[in-house]
Amino acid sequence: MPRVRPLPRISVQDLLLRLPTHLVVGRRPALWIVAAGIGTISWAAAATWYIAARDEIAQHIFVRETELQYGYEERIKVLQAELERAVTQNLVERNGFTARVDRLASRQAEIEGRQTWLKTLADRGLGGELRITSPLAPTVRSFDPDTTSSISPAQAKPMPLPDSFSIRREAEPDAADKPRGRDRLSALEERLDGAAAEQIGIVEGVRRSAQERLSRWRIALGSTGLDLDRFLSGNKPAGGPLVPLPSPTKAGAFGPLAAELEATIAEIDRVQSAARALPLGRPVSGEIDPTSGFGYRMDPFTRGPALHTGLDLRAEAGSLVRATASGRVTIAEYTGGYGNLVEIDHGNGLATRYGHLSGFLVAPGDRVEAGEMVGRAGSTGRSTGSHLHYETRINGEPVDPARFLAAGAKVASLSNTTR
Repeated sequence: MPRVRPLPRISVQDLLLRLPTHLVVGRRPALWIVAAGIGTISWAAAATWYIAARDEIAQHIFVRETELQYGYEERIKVLQAELERAVTQNLVERNGFTARVDRLASRQAEIEGRQTWLKTLADRGLGGELRITSPLAPTVRSFDPDTTSSISPAQAKPMPLPDSFSIRREAEPDAADKPRGRDRLSALEERLDGAAAEQIGIVEGVRRSAQERLSRWRIALGSTGLDLDRFLSGNKPAGGPLVPLPSPTKAGAFGPLAAELEATIAEIDRVQSAARALPLGRPVSGEIDPTSGFGYRMDPFTRGPALHTGLDLRAEAGSLVRATASGRVTIAEYTGGYGNLVEIDHGNGLATRYGHLSGFLVAPGDRVEAGEMVGRAGSTGRSTGSHLHYETRINGEPVDPARFLAAGAKVASLSNTTR
């Protein structure tokens, strides 16, 4: 077996001597070799550390990215919720604004309709008859159809605004001017509230005046002794359930007040129409000068007690005699103690008689109006001198004509005070 020789021992100095001469400078290795060795060692260390720690670093980066992603998603959800709330709120505000404008336009149209109705009161002749005592305007003044208290007479409509479109134009705010738009709406609402309240005050004043006037008319006509309600109904069949109007003091609204005013005006019209049908006029010209009253008296011929069924009025022979109410002539002829007699049927059981006439100016069947001439005064029949025997009858029974003449004077005074 061959013998193995041991390797010769070479020192570093010998190794350096054996290197090529361009790798060794002055018996020392070149610097780039040293640097390369250090770099290799560093790279090897880093690679070793990366291999050992890369799983931990990757896990840390993944956790961090997951946290950021979740954070972004939560933030996006919050922003979306805020955006939805803002959009919803804006939509609600917009819808609310539009609804308020629509309500204002409707209220204005309602107020304009009320004002038109108020103007019709004057067209129906109530402007000169009714006086306003409005709670909002305590001074008494004539009703002017072209104005409602502080509303200008030049405005046919109660302002606040000429039309509903101007409400929308005036109230519509810009995107950056919403508070100001809401302030405009509030101002418009206040103006409409003021106009509505003033109209209610006017209607209340007119209603009170109308009720006072109706009361005076009923008192005046009631002095005739007639059952006024029965006379006004004309004995016409009527009925139905009682549905009272809402109490104006409780409702405090225009509608119930207007309805009650309409009912009062209708009642005034009925009473005035009845007054025109009643014999309230004067049968002779000038002042009424009775020479003999209605009822029991001393008969001018027998000088004994007797019933006088009419009223003797002084009248010169040939003076005109006039109908005291409209009606139809039923008698125009010589009739016993009446002498020449004209009888007029006024309807509803009412009739008047004109006796002792010297001549006729009408014939049976003629239609006459109040104040129309029916004959001339004289002394025909059972008479002691020229005068007019005037009778009023209800359902064929004579009643005192003086009551109707007195009621006629009251009605005339009512008409004069409202002109």
